[in-house]
Amino acid sequence: MDIELYNQIVKGSPHLWWWVRERKNLSTESVVEGVLSNGDMDDVLRLLQILGREKVREVFLKQVSRPRHNYRPQTANFFRKLFAQNV
Repeated sequence: MDIELYNQIVKGSPHLWWWVRERKNLSTESVVEGVLSNGDMDDVLRLLQILGREKVREVFLKQVSRPRHNYRPQTANFFRKLFAQNV
């Protein structure tokens, strides 16, 4: 994981990964999933600023294309619509 991503997202919001002992070992995919699933809008905006909209979109779409994923239906629907817009 990128050290900037860890310092600005994971370290600042440990409650999003309360069950993970070694948060420094989280993958970028796990951070994206944790923020989009459980973070607030400030967390999401910070994630988009650090990783970029395209990277977050790419990770999210890859995750939800699998038969099983950890997003609630409402969350998946919201971010599908958000990432479908070109803004």
